[in-house]
Order: sequence, then structure tokens, then C-alpha cells
Amino acid sequence: MPSQIYNKPPLTLEKQADLLMGRGLKGISKEKLIEFLSSVGYYRLRGYTYPYQDNAQSDTLFVRGSDWFDIESDYNFDICLRTLVVEALGYIEIAARSQLEYQLSISHGSRWYEDPSLCHDKNIFQDNLKELKKHWDRSREVFKEHYEQDYDATVSPPAWMIFETTTFGTVSKIFANLDNSVNAKTEISKYFGFNKASTKVLVSWFQHLNLVRNICAHYSRLFSRSFIVKPKVPTNCFKKWVGGIQHQDRIYMSICVITKLLEACAPDYEFKNALNDLMSKASPRQLTSMGFPNDWKTQDLFK
Repeated sequence: MPSQIYNKPPLTLEKQADLLMGRGLKGISKEKLIEFLSSVGYYRLRGYTYPYQDNAQSDTLFVRGSDWFDIESDYNFDICLRTLVVEALGYIEIAARSQLEYQLSISHGSRWYEDPSLCHDKNIFQDNLKELKKHWDRSREVFKEHYEQDYDATVSPPAWMIFETTTFGTVSKIFANLDNSVNAKTEISKYFGFNKASTKVLVSWFQHLNLVRNICAHYSRLFSRSFIVKPKVPTNCFKKWVGGIQHQDRIYMSICVITKLLEACAPDYEFKNALNDLMSKASPRQLTSMGFPNDWKTQDLFK
């Protein structure tokens, strides 16, 4: 266990600006830099200055030729990318939640989520159930108040109520833990374009997109991130998919996943047009950071 204690003192905005400019940051006045730091913060900005600094050295000097214009361009592009991604994820999350509520309730009753026999791992089942009910207890939704006023609150609410108060993370974990013999799980997979044998790929996609969603929710850096939780590449390729994904841990793979799932749950949502518009404004360096191949527009999935 590390014994070193972090003891760097806090710096005023003026000293933060002096530090960056002393390390060679060009293209912005001290006054404008202080203004930016006051609303964004030094530590968040560091994620965007990092590629332009020599991080192998303790003084992390800015590399010759780097400029504030490039850093600000990355920052603003990332805002636009997060906005596009989080809107698309909304359609996928709602569809996943709706399918889970519907398919399992029709097959196994309105309180199926309390039945451990439907699940692969009983310990995970208990953890998921506890989390699901914790979110219900914390909820202030009007329909929850009506349920507790009009019905016996010692009896758990139906799935179509309780799942509306939980997170996509819980939804994805409950879906993942459903036993593969449960036909409703197969039906959910079919809805999103998967067969029973490839359900594990969909499970990994949901888990990955939950991570992406959380990153967006915290307004964290997205465009150049390397993801720890990576989505699986389907072995049985769809009619419309992509070839030659070189970086499974980059946002390009995430966008491929999002695009494919939207075909099932939001076919009229013009995600591809919005994506094309945004990527037309991206620099070659930004496209490389995201893992986009040069021929991405000609891939079947994006045609």
C-alpha cells in the first residue's frame, strides 16, 4: 500500500495561470486564462493540455509548436461530442429499460425481479435487488407516492414502476445476470438485432454504454479517452456493421455500438446525419484520438 501522502498546496487562479504560462503555454493572455480556469478548473483542463506537454519530465513543459487554440478546440469539440452521445444514449437506455420491464413481466409476472430462479448468480441477484429497492426508496416520483398511498406498500411495486426509478447501470446488471435459458432475455436480444448465441455481446454493449453515459453525466473528457470496460466485437456480423476496428477501447467503437442499437430502437432518429456534421468539423488529430479510421464513412454501418 502506498505510503506517500499527497501534499501539493492549492494555488490561486493567478498562480495556476502563471504555472501554465511558465511551462510554455502560448496563444492566450493571462487574463483570459484566469477567466477560463475560474469556470473550468485546472485539474479538468489538465486532461486537455496533457497531449501537448512533455509528461515524461517533472516540469511538463508544453511541446514546441503547441498552442491554446488546439487545447480550446479539443475542449469545445468534446462538449459537442458528449451532447451528441448522451442524447443518443437516452433512446437506447429507455428502450432497454422498457424491453426488460415488458418481456419479463409478460412471461414471469409483474414482480419477476424478486424471483432468484431467473438468475444465473444468486449472490449478484441479491445485490441487484437491494440496489433496485434502494433507488425506489429514494425516489420522489409522483407515481411512487400514489402507489404507496393507494396500495399496500409492504408489497413490492410492479416492474414497470420500480425500473423507472433505477439507473441504467442497474438495468444492465440485472439483464446480464438473467439466466440464458430465460426466453425473455432472448427476446430482448432479438429486439436489438442479436440472436441467443450473441446475447453476451449485447450484455457487454450495455455495460460499456453505461460507463460512457456516466462519463457524459460528469462532463468528463470523452473524445480521447481509453475505456477500461470495452464492448465485445460481434463474431457473427450483422448485415450492416464495420470492419477493421483497431482500437476497441476508443469512442469510435462506442459510436459503432450506439449506431447499431439505434437502428433497432430509434430508426427515425437522425443520428448519422448529426454524427457526419460533427465529424466534418473534427481535425485529423481529433479523429485519430477517437479511433476513427480514414474510411469510416464508407463502412456499411454509416452509409
